[in-house]
Amino acid sequence: MQVTVTQFKAKCLGLIEKVQREKCSVVVSRHGRPAVELVAVEKTPAPSLFGRAAGTVTLLDDALSTGESWHADA
Repeated sequence: MQVTVTQFKAKCLGLIEKVQREKCSVVVSRHGRPAVELVAVEKTPAPSLFGRAAGTVTLLDDALSTGESWHADA
């Protein structure tokens, strides 16, 4: 479907509802040339932030060791 900017301004909310409901697109033209296209957003689950780096880090040595022996009894 193609509409002019003037038509889009007058029917904006109705066109958005139609695009969402029918999964179609609307091309808005300005001065007879296509300017923008309104399309429905596909719902995809957002990736979880927790565990994203799992398996990407390798510890080569003991991270808490200084390499020196400690004598806590002294």
